[in-house]
Amino acid sequence: MINEKRTVIIRDAELHWAKLVKPVEPFGTLQWELQMRTADKEEAEKWKKEFYLTVKTEDGDDGTYYKANVKRKAIKKDGDQNTPPDVLDGAKKPIDGNSVGNGSIGNVMLFQFPYEMQGRKGVSSILSKVQVTDLKVYQNSNATDFDVIDGGEEGGEAAVDF
Repeated sequence: MINEKRTVIIRDAELHWAKLVKPVEPFGTLQWELQMRTADKEEAEKWKKEFYLTVKTEDGDDGTYYKANVKRKAIKKDGDQNTPPDVLDGAKKPIDGNSVGNGSIGNVMLFQFPYEMQGRKGVSSILSKVQVTDLKVYQNSNATDFDVIDGGEEGGEAAVDF
């Protein structure tokens, strides 16, 4: 357990489900979020023991991997608006967080502090910055879409289905 605030960097994590520009509200709290993954069991243990992250095991198409979710709330405890996490390239230049696709590799900076609440002690982690070292550009999949139908602008026969 840590006793003081600190900043840590998790290196060479595989990045997934990056929501780093516009906050999302999955459980009633606006937040930016990111899932980090590794296939290395020892690295996952390090995430648990040294960084106090909750790490889960999953089986995927490429075998077993370990994942940890990190977030940053959009509204601070005092009610003020928070800023999104910085998203940088390998040269520490800002990049568009919307471009970070699943499978990108990067370094994740977390601000951590100890807490005690209702008799429980732990370590809180807040997503501060993401440095993308190997960008897999996010591309919105248009795999499922409507076909163009003759006369479609006037409704045509397909309009009956709707």
